[in-house]
Amino acid sequence: MSTPLPYFDRVAYSVQLEGIKVNNKVLPLPKSVFVPDHTGAGQTMVDSGTQFTFLLGPVYSALRKEFLLQTAGVLRVLNEPHYVFQGAMDLCYLIDSTSSSLPYLPVVKLMFRGAEMSVSGQRLLYRVPGEVRGKDSVWCFTFGNSDELGISSFLIGHHQQQNVWMEYDLENSRIGFAELRCDLAGQRLGLDVKNLA
Repeated sequence: MSTPLPYFDRVAYSVQLEGIKVNNKVLPLPKSVFVPDHTGAGQTMVDSGTQFTFLLGPVYSALRKEFLLQTAGVLRVLNEPHYVFQGAMDLCYLIDSTSSSLPYLPVVKLMFRGAEMSVSGQRLLYRVPGEVRGKDSVWCFTFGNSDELGISSFLIGHHQQQNVWMEYDLENSRIGFAELRCDLAGQRLGLDVKNLA
């Protein structure tokens, strides 16, 4: 799938985010919250240098609310109101440290003009190194509030780009992406991935 790259910033790959789904439920947000202004504030940038994804306040709040609703009874929320990971990620959970896998999580889909990017499984939660409560590890939702960082844009970070083949077609001002297991990509391309490190 691919989507056009609108022009705002010569040093960033900007795309037009049009909506977000959680398990195919579209968040009830007006289209206007995704439209950048004439200065580029409110634009959506694909950024391989930013670890996680940050959304403007109203969009983040709607996603946070729906994710909480759909994971109630599946995940245990970390009830420490002042705990915020990396300054903008305030939705964290306690998950048994002995568990070998995460429970089923709803899929979050970022909707663009002509394309959707699915974020699922371990791309939705991040285990915070060194943060343990009893026998539980702290895991945080990998979407945060960009307003808390003083950023007036949406940023799609590299954590959400894992296992996604990203193609930048600068000549035609498009970006494409497809789900791909990166551990198998080397085999498909005939590369010896053991010797790449």
